[in-house]
Amino acid sequence: MSLLSTVPIKDYLVAPTHYLRGILLSFATALLWGFLPIFLKITLQGFHAGTIAWFRFVFAFLILALILQWNEHEPLRILRRPPWMGILGGACLSINYYWVTVGVDLSGPSNMAVLIQTASVFLVLAGVYVFRERLAFRQVLGMIVVASGLLLFFYDQQSRIQERGNYYYADFLIILAALAWVGYMISQKFLSRKYGAQSLNMLVYAVATFTLIGGVEWSDFTRAGLTAWLSLIFCGFNTLLAYGALAEAVKYIPLALISVIISLNPLITLWGMKTLPEIGFAGLQADPVGAIGYWGGAVAVTGVVLVVYRRTPPPEEAG
Repeated sequence: MSLLSTVPIKDYLVAPTHYLRGILLSFATALLWGFLPIFLKITLQGFHAGTIAWFRFVFAFLILALILQWNEHEPLRILRRPPWMGILGGACLSINYYWVTVGVDLSGPSNMAVLIQTASVFLVLAGVYVFRERLAFRQVLGMIVVASGLLLFFYDQQSRIQERGNYYYADFLIILAALAWVGYMISQKFLSRKYGAQSLNMLVYAVATFTLIGGVEWSDFTRAGLTAWLSLIFCGFNTLLAYGALAEAVKYIPLALISVIISLNPLITLWGMKTLPEIGFAGLQADPVGAIGYWGGAVAVTGVVLVVYRRTPPPEEAG
């Protein structure tokens, strides 16, 4: 069974309106994840990284609990006897959120958005070593393309960054964040056979809320300005809506197609960090990315698409 395809093909043979719904939900996730690094940068004007990461989880946890309770589910049932792998997954995702935020702070949204795409490559490699999957030639080629794109992007950055020590440290943290996300995804792969997506989200949000509380700077909540507060709230909604849309999209279209669509999010970040500072949005400063850097980002995204896409078998092959 593929790590990137866990739902029977028959579940996708649905009406065109359902297929379109899946496409739109996937694009919604890509947009949310594309703008997230930009709003993290804005939020960092008034909040520390630990505060931001913790707030995103506690916000998503409370809102999701209210929604599930309103729909007459038992949102806290999974917390009574939480599976150990779910706790591990929550810890991994909390690490991912924190290091990603620090990476944005030290190197900018564009660098984080491009480099975090290595998570998709690591996820495929995890499928090979953990789930005994086979790599297709297209995926190997895609990894080479990803590496080429990242090299172009880094080459462009070397002549533009001012504090190389912070930049290299940020790159190191972002790579670790990508690996932590893979740990989270592997836990979800195992647990999805027994638990629903929203129940798992509840557990993950609860674990992350607990593990990150030590990094909260409580004075941030009284010192931050309105712009930072609004951006922080957006980041909270982003956590809830992006993963919620992703969980719903899986019901309507193959995960391979979803993976391709959400892989486009770095292009949204690069575009946003090019245009928003030019109009003076929220005091953003443009990232130091030149033509070669944009080209490298596009090449890296193309490689990721080659890596994550899997051909959907025809109905007679499904089983």
